[in-house]
Amino acid sequence: MTNLNDRDGIESQYMQYPYPAPISNMRERIQLGYQQGSSPDLIWNKLFPEKPYKDNLNVLIAGCGTNQAIYHALMFPNSQHYAIDVSDKSLRHVANMIKAYDIKNLEIEKKDIVDLTHDNEFDYVISTGVIHHTKKPQESLSKLLQTSKNDGALFIMVYASYLRIGVYYLQDAFRYLDLKPDKKGIEAAKKLIELSPKNHYAHNYIKAITNTTGTKDLSFDAGFVDTFFNARDKAYDIFELKELIDNAGAYFQCWDDNAWFYRSLFNFPKTGGLIQSFNALDPWQLADFTQKMSPNTGKFAFILRKQKEYEHRFFNILDVLPTTYAHAYRLTDVEPSDIASNCGGVIGYNKLRVKLNVIERIIWDNLGGEILDVQGKSNELFLKHGIDKNLSFESLREILHAYWKNGYVTFSDVP
Repeated sequence: MTNLNDRDGIESQYMQYPYPAPISNMRERIQLGYQQGSSPDLIWNKLFPEKPYKDNLNVLIAGCGTNQAIYHALMFPNSQHYAIDVSDKSLRHVANMIKAYDIKNLEIEKKDIVDLTHDNEFDYVISTGVIHHTKKPQESLSKLLQTSKNDGALFIMVYASYLRIGVYYLQDAFRYLDLKPDKKGIEAAKKLIELSPKNHYAHNYIKAITNTTGTKDLSFDAGFVDTFFNARDKAYDIFELKELIDNAGAYFQCWDDNAWFYRSLFNFPKTGGLIQSFNALDPWQLADFTQKMSPNTGKFAFILRKQKEYEHRFFNILDVLPTTYAHAYRLTDVEPSDIASNCGGVIGYNKLRVKLNVIERIIWDNLGGEILDVQGKSNELFLKHGIDKNLSFESLREILHAYWKNGYVTFSDVP
């Protein structure tokens, strides 16, 4: 019997190809270092810069797929989780894992986002890779916002059009040839991709997704279908995203990783119109400029809030105060430092590597407190090591704000 709510096949697609590839040994995978980007302990200062960390949250996972809800339930046993999805097959896998691990803090239900009836209920709302597949993305985001508490946070991921333009060209080409998401169609599509010119836009995306440390979508059939045969698929540019957020009545707080959108692409001269024009860009313009000059992301992952006071938090350098806390974000030591030998070492995350000079190293090692404390401790060490440097608050703030724009640090109001 045809599902009248599935006329374009999205539910059927995820029934046949549950996504992502199901993990049946989640506890063991976690012990081996498996993480999800929505994990609140990893991004707490991004979610709630005004609150000390707590692990007893009421969490909604909207579009949980096969693994996300199990991960969160196991990682945060003191939090309560409610997860929804439209795929019976994905939910059956989740139900099997609930039984296998005797999970008590997770409730699952087959439900579309727009059918949610919760109001001002959840501390934390997660919806990654879902809204862009719904019939009405605007209504879906508005509904998720409605479910969040007034002081809650939403972690959202939707597709970005910058790196995905070639994907949509191929989707159209495969439709012209009437390819279907079955074994024959998948093999034909893969062959066509091999035969396509190497300067085809799609190869930029394929290279990026192949080299990612996350879900390697093109390495398994469900991921390939999700990319090139998706029944319903919408991507956004920066200003379309802004419109989506504004129309929902939400306030954009920050990106999951500022580096994709705020990093400095060029060493502009300190004088002249270019640097002045660049520095005058607002957050949306800067993000659009960065991706149009270096289109290297196919997704937007970001945090939304319901209160205007959190809008673009810390983008304005004047929002960074002496009492603001500065924390290292994701990057850890890759190569050790040796201050006596004028070697600052290297920090990194995944494939990213950042070489530090000794001044940067001393600042980096003192992160984790109020900026005024970082300033004092760093200056003490400069003096101790005979380094001719004395940081003012303003100069340190400028350094740390540049780190923030590059995704190296987070700021918060509390420890």
